[in-house]
Amino acid sequence: MAKRLGVSTQTIRRWQKDGKIQELRSPTNRRLYSVREVQRIMGIRHAESVVIYARVSSTKQKADGNLERQVARLKRYAADHGYDVVRMFQEQASGINENRKQLQHLLTMAEHREFQRLLIEYPDRLARFGYRYLERFLHSYGVTIEATHSKESQTSQEELTEDLLMIITAFSARLYGKRSQEFRHKAKKLILEMKEGENHSPREENSPARHS
Repeated sequence: MAKRLGVSTQTIRRWQKDGKIQELRSPTNRRLYSVREVQRIMGIRHAESVVIYARVSSTKQKADGNLERQVARLKRYAADHGYDVVRMFQEQASGINENRKQLQHLLTMAEHREFQRLLIEYPDRLARFGYRYLERFLHSYGVTIEATHSKESQTSQEELTEDLLMIITAFSARLYGKRSQEFRHKAKKLILEMKEGENHSPREENSPARHS
């Protein structure tokens, strides 16, 4: 790499230490550099690589085809905007779950600078809480998050109810104990109240809008 760029090996090591270039390590601990990384340093530009991330909370939503339709909409949006989609991540998991496998793979790709733009439908598809932290983390690796819609769908609002129930149930269990009669009574009452409120809430239509 030093010979290709016309600099010394000490300069390469200094650039790596300063975060100007990204390296990988072989099983024998040798420094490895991708062709794309060398070309980036040389000023050779490529089309922006895009990754798609889609998520639903429940098994029922996945069975109903909500995840497939979400992926199809994101693929269509990417095609309409001329994006080069290099990877698609899709999973069924709660938005408050921090240990999602597909999300972890996505973050690893970002750390290796394998894409420059992340395409999602709504911010809560990526995370129900802590979205700004993820946004800042990804931005530090040169990744821009783009949400295709400005308003959450009715399905997304229903997921919010489920996530809130999970949070309240977890804290109630700590307060009253999972096996106590008081906990079961309060949890059941809360679920009924939230379900009734959900059934009376007005439905909203999606309105597409591009956000970077």
